[in-house]
This record gives sequence, C-alpha cells and structure tokens, in this order.
Amino acid sequence: MAAMGKLDGAPIEFELVDDVPQGGVLCALPALLAFGLLRHTREAFSLPAGYYPLESYFLALGFLALARVASLESLRYEPPGEWGKLLGLDRIPEVRTLRGKLGQLCQPRGRAQRWSQTLSQEWMAGSAESVGTAYVDGHV
Repeated sequence: MAAMGKLDGAPIEFELVDDVPQGGVLCALPALLAFGLLRHTREAFSLPAGYYPLESYFLALGFLALARVASLESLRYEPPGEWGKLLGLDRIPEVRTLRGKLGQLCQPRGRAQRWSQTLSQEWMAGSAESVGTAYVDGHV
C-alpha cells in the first residue's frame, strides 16, 4: 500500500457489469489508440503523483467528446461512477480536478500544441489512403 500522498495512479481494473451508460464509446478505443491518443503522452506530459493515472485524463476527455458531453461543466450532471467504469476506475475525475489537471498539462505554454503537432506529422507520414480518409471524414 502506498504511503499517504505517494499514490502514483490508482490501479485500472475493469469489472464485469451488465449495463453501462455511454458504454458504446469503448468501441472507439482501438481507433483512439491507433490514432495515437496515448502515444508520446509520457514523454510530452507529466503530472504530480496522484489518484488518476496520466492516461486516464486523455481517455476521459476522448470518451466525453465521443459521447458529446458538451462541456466539462455539464459533466457535473453525469454519474461519476458510471463514467469511471469506462476508465477502469471507481469514478471519473470531478470537474474541478479535470480543469486543474488540464491547466497543468498545458504548461508550459505550447506543450499541448507540440504534442498535437507530433501526432499530426505522424498521421501525415502515414499511408496516403489513411490521410485521405481522415481529411475527407473530418473526424480526428
């Protein structure tokens, strides 16, 4: 067991459940990973040790976008435990935590842009067929 304040990410454990609202977003997980959502995150970003692993923030934001949750503020009206099941955790970070961590992840200024640029360059260096599909479809 980690000492108080020394936890470096809760263990991710998925449990068998009958029904999870918004569970369909998990069908997009292979595509999110193939397009590099978590690629380079450990090299580009860091957070102080805490309950939520770094990758859980990226996955949470990806899932929220796919589920068309309009804003972080509207997350206040979503069941945190149900969203947590999608992340393999007991709950999703609360809005205040998400905002704070996003602010930390974007510092110093330009860090997120450099990460995004690296992924974009990788996408463009891929096959012409996959680049054309992403460009025509408009979904990234």
